[in-house]
Amino acid sequence: MINDYLEILLLSQIDILKVKMANIAKSTGINSYETLRCSQELDTLLNLHMKYFSKKNKISDAS
Repeated sequence: MINDYLEILLLSQIDILKVKMANIAKSTGINSYETLRCSQELDTLLNLHMKYFSKKNKISDAS
């Protein structure tokens, strides 16, 4: 139950950061420091989601 809540929270943060990154890219350019920094933050959140919530990991955890 708490895992479901944590996954929803993480996915919400990912969605918020995607919108933020798109807005930053529109205003400062796709190769700007701000856009790249935001992209790295997004990568970190996506990696966390893959590590803890991907189907592959759920299957291996069950065995």
